[in-house]
Amino acid sequence: MSATERAHALTSVLKQNDAVLIVALTELSDDLARRQLRNGGPSIAWNIGHLLHHRNQIAAAIGCAGPALDLQPYSTTATDGNDYPAVVEFRAAWIEFSDRLRAAVCELSEDRLGMPSPMRLPHGERTLLDALRFVVWHEGLHLGQISLLRSHHGLTPVVSLISAQPAVA
Repeated sequence: MSATERAHALTSVLKQNDAVLIVALTELSDDLARRQLRNGGPSIAWNIGHLLHHRNQIAAAIGCAGPALDLQPYSTTATDGNDYPAVVEFRAAWIEFSDRLRAAVCELSEDRLGMPSPMRLPHGERTLLDALRFVVWHEGLHLGQISLLRSHHGLTPVVSLISAQPAVA
Protein backbone atom coordinates (compact mmCIF):
# COMPACT_ATOMS: atom_id res chain seq x y z
CA MET A 1 0.00 0.00 0.00
CA SER A 2 1.40 3.41 -0.95
CA ALA A 3 1.76 6.31 1.47
CA THR A 4 -1.13 8.15 -0.21
CA GLU A 5 -3.35 5.07 0.12
CA ARG A 6 -2.43 4.84 3.81
CA ALA A 7 -3.18 8.54 4.29
CA HIS A 8 -6.57 8.12 2.62
CA ALA A 9 -7.32 5.15 4.90
CA LEU A 10 -6.36 7.23 7.93
CA THR A 11 -8.69 10.04 6.84
CA SER A 12 -11.48 7.46 6.83
CA VAL A 13 -10.69 6.73 10.47
CA LEU A 14 -10.58 10.48 11.19
CA LYS A 15 -14.07 10.72 9.70
CA GLN A 16 -15.26 7.90 11.98
CA ASN A 17 -13.67 9.67 14.94
CA ASP A 18 -15.53 12.82 13.89
CA ALA A 19 -18.83 10.95 14.03
CA VAL A 20 -18.04 9.51 17.47
CA LEU A 21 -17.08 12.91 18.83
CA ILE A 22 -20.22 14.60 17.53
CA VAL A 23 -22.34 11.85 19.12
CA ALA A 24 -20.36 12.29 22.36
CA LEU A 25 -21.43 15.95 22.47
CA THR A 26 -25.10 14.90 22.69
CA GLU A 27 -26.76 15.97 25.98
CA LEU A 28 -23.51 17.64 27.05
CA SER A 29 -23.77 20.93 28.91
CA ASP A 30 -20.91 23.39 29.14
CA ASP A 31 -20.70 22.71 32.90
CA LEU A 32 -20.31 18.95 32.44
CA ALA A 33 -17.88 19.42 29.54
CA ARG A 34 -15.62 21.50 31.78
CA ARG A 35 -15.98 19.34 34.90
CA GLN A 36 -12.85 17.47 35.92
CA LEU A 37 -13.14 13.88 37.09
CA ARG A 38 -10.63 14.47 39.83
CA ASN A 39 -8.82 17.56 41.01
CA GLY A 40 -6.55 18.51 38.12
CA GLY A 41 -7.68 15.77 35.73
CA PRO A 42 -8.70 16.38 32.13
CA SER A 43 -12.30 17.28 31.36
CA ILE A 44 -14.25 16.46 28.23
CA ALA A 45 -13.61 20.01 27.01
CA TRP A 46 -9.86 19.66 27.58
CA ASN A 47 -9.84 16.34 25.70
CA ILE A 48 -11.58 17.94 22.71
CA GLY A 49 -9.18 20.88 22.70
CA HIS A 50 -6.24 18.49 23.02
CA LEU A 51 -7.42 16.51 19.99
CA LEU A 52 -7.80 19.71 18.00
CA HIS A 53 -4.31 20.77 19.10
CA HIS A 54 -2.80 17.59 17.66
CA ARG A 55 -4.81 17.75 14.44
CA ASN A 56 -3.68 21.34 14.08
CA GLN A 57 -0.03 20.28 14.18
CA ILE A 58 -0.66 18.15 11.09
CA ALA A 59 -2.60 21.01 9.49
CA ALA A 60 0.18 23.53 10.11
CA ALA A 61 2.74 21.22 8.50
CA ILE A 62 0.71 20.93 5.29
CA GLY A 63 -0.46 24.53 4.99
CA CYS A 64 -4.05 23.88 6.08
CA ALA A 65 -5.68 26.58 8.21
CA GLY A 66 -6.41 25.45 11.74
CA PRO A 67 -9.57 25.85 13.76
CA ALA A 68 -10.69 29.27 14.90
CA LEU A 69 -9.89 28.51 18.55
CA ASP A 70 -6.89 29.19 20.76
CA LEU A 71 -5.38 25.72 21.15
CA GLN A 72 -2.46 26.66 23.40
CA PRO A 73 -4.28 25.69 26.63
CA TYR A 74 -4.57 22.12 25.35
CA SER A 75 -0.89 21.53 24.67
CA THR A 76 -0.18 21.12 28.38
CA THR A 77 -2.02 19.78 31.42
CA ALA A 78 -5.69 20.47 32.01
CA THR A 79 -6.93 23.47 33.95
CA ASP A 80 -10.25 24.05 35.69
CA GLY A 81 -11.71 24.83 32.26
CA ASN A 82 -13.42 28.09 33.15
CA ASP A 83 -12.00 29.72 30.03
CA TYR A 84 -12.65 26.79 27.66
CA PRO A 85 -15.07 27.39 24.78
CA ALA A 86 -18.70 26.34 24.99
CA VAL A 87 -19.69 22.91 23.64
CA VAL A 88 -21.41 24.54 20.66
CA GLU A 89 -18.16 26.38 19.80
CA PHE A 90 -16.10 23.20 20.03
CA ARG A 91 -18.62 21.37 17.85
CA ALA A 92 -18.66 24.06 15.15
CA ALA A 93 -14.86 24.39 15.12
CA TRP A 94 -14.42 20.61 14.99
CA ILE A 95 -16.78 20.11 12.06
CA GLU A 96 -15.42 23.00 10.00
CA PHE A 97 -11.76 22.18 10.63
CA SER A 98 -12.07 18.43 10.24
CA ASP A 99 -13.64 18.60 6.80
CA ARG A 100 -10.89 20.95 5.63
CA LEU A 101 -8.08 18.88 7.19
CA ARG A 102 -9.28 15.56 5.73
CA ALA A 103 -9.51 17.11 2.27
CA ALA A 104 -6.00 18.58 2.58
CA VAL A 105 -4.53 15.26 3.71
CA CYS A 106 -6.12 13.50 0.73
CA GLU A 107 -4.28 15.92 -1.58
CA LEU A 108 -0.82 15.10 -0.20
CA SER A 109 1.78 13.52 -2.45
CA GLU A 110 4.06 10.63 -1.54
CA ASP A 111 6.91 13.13 -1.11
CA ARG A 112 4.95 15.34 1.28
CA LEU A 113 3.85 12.34 3.34
CA GLY A 114 7.51 11.31 3.60
CA MET A 115 8.66 14.69 4.91
CA PRO A 116 9.86 14.87 8.54
CA SER A 117 7.23 14.71 11.25
CA PRO A 118 5.98 18.16 12.30
CA MET A 119 5.78 17.11 15.93
CA ARG A 120 7.88 15.28 18.45
CA LEU A 121 6.21 11.96 19.04
CA PRO A 122 6.76 9.25 21.64
CA HIS A 123 7.11 6.15 19.47
CA GLY A 124 9.92 7.05 17.08
CA GLU A 125 7.66 8.34 14.32
CA ARG A 126 9.74 10.08 11.68
CA THR A 127 7.51 11.17 8.81
CA LEU A 128 4.37 13.20 8.33
CA LEU A 129 2.52 9.96 7.58
CA ASP A 130 3.82 8.52 10.88
CA ALA A 131 2.58 11.63 12.68
CA LEU A 132 -0.84 11.29 11.06
CA ARG A 133 -0.99 7.64 12.13
CA PHE A 134 -0.08 8.68 15.70
CA VAL A 135 -2.80 11.36 15.72
CA VAL A 136 -5.41 8.80 14.65
CA TRP A 137 -4.29 6.35 17.37
CA HIS A 138 -4.13 9.15 19.94
CA GLU A 139 -7.70 10.20 19.11
CA GLY A 140 -8.96 6.72 19.95
CA LEU A 141 -7.42 7.02 23.39
CA HIS A 142 -9.00 10.41 24.08
CA LEU A 143 -12.38 9.46 22.60
CA GLY A 144 -12.38 6.63 25.13
CA GLN A 145 -11.66 9.12 27.91
CA ILE A 146 -14.51 11.32 26.70
CA SER A 147 -16.84 8.31 26.69
CA LEU A 148 -15.77 7.37 30.22
CA LEU A 149 -16.27 10.93 31.49
CA ARG A 150 -19.75 11.10 29.93
CA SER A 151 -20.77 7.93 31.75
CA HIS A 152 -19.22 9.13 34.99
CA HIS A 153 -21.27 12.33 34.75
CA GLY A 154 -24.47 10.30 34.35
CA LEU A 155 -24.99 10.88 30.62
CA THR A 156 -26.06 8.20 28.17
CA PRO A 157 -22.99 6.12 27.23
CA VAL A 158 -21.61 6.89 23.76
CA VAL A 159 -21.96 3.26 22.70
CA SER A 160 -25.69 3.40 23.55
CA LEU A 161 -26.10 6.59 21.53
CA ILE A 162 -24.29 5.08 18.55
CA SER A 163 -26.26 1.82 18.80
CA ALA A 164 -29.52 3.76 18.77
CA GLN A 165 -28.69 5.48 15.48
CA PRO A 166 -30.08 3.98 12.29
CA ALA A 167 -27.61 1.92 10.27
CA VAL A 168 -25.98 3.73 7.37
CA ALA A 169 -25.93 1.84 4.08
